[in-house]
Amino acid sequence: MSTDPDGIAATLAAGDTDETNRVIDEISDLEADERFRLYDDLFDACRPVFEDADDGYVRQSVVRALREAYPGIERHPEGSDAEAVAETSRTHVAEQRARYVAFLLDALDDPDGRVCTAAADAFDLLAVGLGMADLTDERDRIAEDLEALAASQPEERRKHTEQARDALDRLGVAGVLADALTDDSS
Repeated sequence: MSTDPDGIAATLAAGDTDETNRVIDEISDLEADERFRLYDDLFDACRPVFEDADDGYVRQSVVRALREAYPGIERHPEGSDAEAVAETSRTHVAEQRARYVAFLLDALDDPDGRVCTAAADAFDLLAVGLGMADLTDERDRIAEDLEALAASQPEERRKHTEQARDALDRLGVAGVLADALTDDSS
């Protein structure tokens, strides 16, 4: 697979279903360190595609691609942030996560339901990572952002935002499971 962010963005912008799915599958097959190295440039290449696309399918594809590309360092049992990727700072990982969350919040407010559904699904995976890394303060900040967004949305979009919020509520289960696995392996 070519991990050229501009090439990936161009593929997503074209809106070809087969090519889009192929690229997303290839991104999901990358190792965490490869996704980490790709993510910032891919995010920068894909964000304008999302913002400029008139086609909801293209916007949904960008959300799906960034969900698969998001390194999710916090989900790796060998380290809640930086240890899973060599020479990475926790600050950089937190900055990536903050950009990703801001993007997902925008996607949850998209007029196309497919985009909102993809963003809510992405919050499910993010919530697991936040729970595993025991990032409770960050989870609480995101929950407040989701509540504020839901309060300002029409009902058809609000349901997706509430699904994302529910995913964060379930995050305690992921954290408890991660702690139990760590305790059992000691």
